[in-house]
Amino acid sequence: MNQNNFRVDLHIHTTASDGTWEPERLIEELKNRGIGVFSITDHDTTENIEKATALAEEIGLGFIPGVEISVSYNKVCYHMLGFGIDPSSHSLQSILYKNRVLMEQKDDDSILYLEAKHGCVSFSEYREYTNNPARGGWKALNYLIDKGLCSNYRDFFSLFTGYGNPFEKFDFAAPHEAVAAIRGAGGIPVLAHPGASFYSKDYKAVIKYMLSQGIGGIECFHPENHSELTQYCLGVCKDQGLAITGGSDCHGVFVPSRRLGYPEIFMSDLELDGISF
Repeated sequence: MNQNNFRVDLHIHTTASDGTWEPERLIEELKNRGIGVFSITDHDTTENIEKATALAEEIGLGFIPGVEISVSYNKVCYHMLGFGIDPSSHSLQSILYKNRVLMEQKDDDSILYLEAKHGCVSFSEYREYTNNPARGGWKALNYLIDKGLCSNYRDFFSLFTGYGNPFEKFDFAAPHEAVAAIRGAGGIPVLAHPGASFYSKDYKAVIKYMLSQGIGGIECFHPENHSELTQYCLGVCKDQGLAITGGSDCHGVFVPSRRLGYPEIFMSDLELDGISF
């Protein structure tokens, strides 16, 4: 079969971060949907890469080792994808570890803030709480769902009126640091979903800045990228010889609106020079 006809999904999350599927379940879903090339891009971790590599090789799927790194710019949290990475890279793992520590601190501070507002919230109880990764999301979210204070991740953010977005309380890796770590791991750094609702609405300015930080590509195809933005990103990538990627940002059933394999993307839609699978 011509590789250009392969269906592709290069943005998928598993239970290693905030998705609901283990690699085994993901592989079954990929087979059922006829997707021939995929990447796991968990938030600030490469935990499931080794297992996914073995499973993909076993059944003949094209697999690109990936990661999604949290970065901070102008007090906003952005995401940087890394494709074709070597997960054993010390510099990459160092930046991922630092981000995970900050994420845990973000959760702790969020619970402490809500403890002062809601009698049902207890920080000491939260510290003993065991999170089930198969639910998706993150520890603080699932704890608060169990307490009846919210029902999903969108409700979670409404609890922090007057406090602000918990994800923007800390400075995660700087964009140029994430770029350097990805390149040091042999990968290509790609700006994730420039149309994301939590990004600055001035996507052209964001892209210009991220280009100055050394990104090597843009995620042109994504559920939150509207058509005008997609065309703009494609033009930038083609003019500057950058990688063109795309994916569903599927989290299993945690974010129902992001379905595996949608938007429908084929190899012929992308430019993956320098990214092997």
